[in-house]
Amino acid sequence: MKKIAIYMRVSTENQEQEETIDNQFMELKERIEKDFPGYVLSPDLIYKDEGWSGSILERPEMDKLRADAKDEMFDILYFYDRGRISRIFIHQEIIIGELREANVQLVGLHDINGVSDEERLMGSVMGIFQEYERLKIAERMRIGKLRKVRENKKLLGYQPKYGYDYLNRIKKGENARDSEFVINEKRAEVVRLVFEWCDNGMTKYGIQEELYKRGIMPLKAKRDVWSTSVIDRLLRDTTYKGEHYYNKNESAKPKNPRKIEKYNRNPKSSRIARDKKDWYMVKVPPIVSPELFDRVQVQLARNKSTYDRKNSRTHKYLVGGIVECVCGQRRTGDPAGGHAYYRCNDRSNHRLGTRTCYEHGVNTEVLDYIVWKNVSKLLTNPELVLHYAKKWQQGVSPLEVRVVLLENQLKDLDEKEKRITLTYAEGVTTEQLYRETIYGYNQRRAAIVSEINTIKDELANKPLLPLEKLVEGVIKLTQDLDYLGKKEIIQKVVSKVIATKQEVTVWGYIPVLADGEIGLNDKYSEPYNPTQCDDVSKESEIGLNVKHRNRRLA
Repeated sequence: MKKIAIYMRVSTENQEQEETIDNQFMELKERIEKDFPGYVLSPDLIYKDEGWSGSILERPEMDKLRADAKDEMFDILYFYDRGRISRIFIHQEIIIGELREANVQLVGLHDINGVSDEERLMGSVMGIFQEYERLKIAERMRIGKLRKVRENKKLLGYQPKYGYDYLNRIKKGENARDSEFVINEKRAEVVRLVFEWCDNGMTKYGIQEELYKRGIMPLKAKRDVWSTSVIDRLLRDTTYKGEHYYNKNESAKPKNPRKIEKYNRNPKSSRIARDKKDWYMVKVPPIVSPELFDRVQVQLARNKSTYDRKNSRTHKYLVGGIVECVCGQRRTGDPAGGHAYYRCNDRSNHRLGTRTCYEHGVNTEVLDYIVWKNVSKLLTNPELVLHYAKKWQQGVSPLEVRVVLLENQLKDLDEKEKRITLTYAEGVTTEQLYRETIYGYNQRRAAIVSEINTIKDELANKPLLPLEKLVEGVIKLTQDLDYLGKKEIIQKVVSKVIATKQEVTVWGYIPVLADGEIGLNDKYSEPYNPTQCDDVSKESEIGLNVKHRNRRLA
């Protein structure tokens, strides 16, 4: 008596709920009883993969079946059709080829079975059509969904963003409606808190700690702490300002999976962004205002640039991330000979042959000392704060001067881009060097545009807080602040430092709450003029240029 085995597979939870495994089993059992009356199937030779996609070759029961076939555990294999073996034609041929080499007779209920070359060829042709059909079905579904979103600007069913509930479409009746996102007020309040905390200068790590302290649990997580990556994605998601994008990304295999598993039901567990031209925007109810959302994006960029790595403090950079060179490039910390300097990033372009700035580095101790001394004097001098606040309200804002300067920098970038493009067209510059240079220009252009938009927003929203109230809320600094305390103050009030070996210009604002207390809401923005330093200083329209010698402090 020959030994008979059967193989069954379903791919989705919906199929599992409809018990299509049982349906397959009933058909297979009827066919076996017809071919071999009275035959009793052995439970050890019933192989079924439930909830496994046919595009995945490594499946637990399929692997067991292939191993048992090599060990001659059965002689005949019954299955529903080649699509149950695999949805990929080449995978079908691999598995069927192995089984035939093991002298296993194959019987597909809805396939062309046979042993002649012609019959096998026709069976393979059916396998090709099955794969083609699968691809066409998937493509039709994808195009249909995109058409509905593109033409009707309506949402399709999927998991809503945190802070929203999803209402399914009701086609007919008195309650007919389109699918939509509606605000879940309880969770939306958490979203608003997260945005406000970030706008107030809190980092994603601080937000993570605050959520934990308040006992606010993540929606779906195995632990009670929010992931910082989830917080970061939430703060950058335009859905919360009312602009939800469909078709924004697609499934992909992770490049560096966290866990290596032999059997993985979902090999495409990662996501990659599609080109922006393929995105489709759908309006949804906003949870935060567009103005708050835009301010948070600026704050996120600021947090990233001023982040002080706790495990790397051989050299401390008090104004790291906010100090620039007069050429417009960032200055970054660079240790050398036991000391550290803020050096212009344009130095890295020497290997590209496109370096244009040759400003010297600025000693970090000297610059940090000058900035901190003058900032602390400003914040503890109410008369000075009142003087410049009145000057700002009554005259032309220095912020407008800054906008003109930034717009000129944009024009300069355009000229530089034209020059590097010309050298590339003439074959002087390689494609790699050209791409790297253009990338740097685009990064700088994005930073300038972001700052211009922020300044224009502040100019359009001058605070109505009485100046006397502003003076009452001036920060009272103490002399025993450690490095981290000073760093926090600098991050809150200083927006930019432009430095050379000869002079320093500091830009910033005093954050004031409506009650006069110092905070980060209702921002009162004003480029301020630090007071007299140890060296010579002079007052200018847009701030104070502190002239100093680049020396090491004793």
